[in-house]
Amino acid sequence: MISIPVSDTSHARLSRASRWVCCIGYAVLAVLFASSALSGHRQAEAILKDAVTVQAPVQVDHIEEKRRKGRVSYQYHFRYDFEVNGVAHKGEFSTSEDNATPYLGEEPHVAVAYSRTDPSQFERLERLEGQKGLGAVLGRMVVALGMLAILAFVVHLLLTRKLFVRQTPAVPAA
Repeated sequence: MISIPVSDTSHARLSRASRWVCCIGYAVLAVLFASSALSGHRQAEAILKDAVTVQAPVQVDHIEEKRRKGRVSYQYHFRYDFEVNGVAHKGEFSTSEDNATPYLGEEPHVAVAYSRTDPSQFERLERLEGQKGLGAVLGRMVVALGMLAILAFVVHLLLTRKLFVRQTPAVPAA
């Protein structure tokens, strides 16, 4: 890794600046994570408040192959269509090949819940049930924020201990 030697005073300034940048970056990302998690929870509550559930047929849209470290994995992309009051609605979701089995059989269906007042607000019932409980959402959010804090700390350490290093004093010739 590249190391840039700097004086002690410059290193102290860079350490302070790195600390501030990492803290601000953490705060911004934490707010984005929290708002995303809570908006998903609010959407799930709004749909499930006056939900109508239908069984929609599922079709494989495409299969994406991913190669990593000599391993091959597949990401399945599915789509489903259903109709409410003569208006067609289309949805899609992705899953790994391990979780795709229920959607690959003969005539697979997925339970879809939509809002009675606004049928354009819909999602798979399974996903809505997972986002409905505030405790589960907050638990996932705490774990994500903890991992984000560790990442910010590691970035700070890389900047101040590996990229910008204190300059070693020159050894006088004897």
